[in-house]
Amino acid sequence: MRRKRDSYDYVIIGGGSAGSVLGARLSEDKDKNVLVLEAGRSDYFWDLFIQMPAALMFPSGNRFYDWEYQTDEEPHMGRRVDHARGKVLGGSSSINGMIYQRGNPMDYEGWAEPEGMDTWHFAHCLPYFKKLETTYGAAPYDKVRGHDGPIKLKRGP
Repeated sequence: MRRKRDSYDYVIIGGGSAGSVLGARLSEDKDKNVLVLEAGRSDYFWDLFIQMPAALMFPSGNRFYDWEYQTDEEPHMGRRVDHARGKVLGGSSSINGMIYQRGNPMDYEGWAEPEGMDTWHFAHCLPYFKKLETTYGAAPYDKVRGHDGPIKLKRGP
């Protein structure tokens, strides 16, 4: 982290998955000054609620990790439903039990159907998914998984 400045070229509000990636990409230009603001705490490497998948349920509903959002009352349930949203650097991705899952390719095809939405085709999105990933155990010729991205993936038991 660099020292604080009086002005920045870019200010990103929210250090969740998207804000963090955007901040990292923009800061690749060394002539630009980028500030990412996050209301929550850091995602510390020693924080077992974040770093241990078995602790998945502990951050949810905890004011130090979760914004504690709720839905409007569901008419057929007669109650509100908790909707955990990460209040920590890394956002909701930091409190999801280290689960990584892409959407179904057919979902992307459906989103791409309306006129002008061609960039939502799965084939268009796939290179960006691969750029994110280093998939341990994937064959070097695997055309669906990435091999040198910042997110380290391993298939669970």
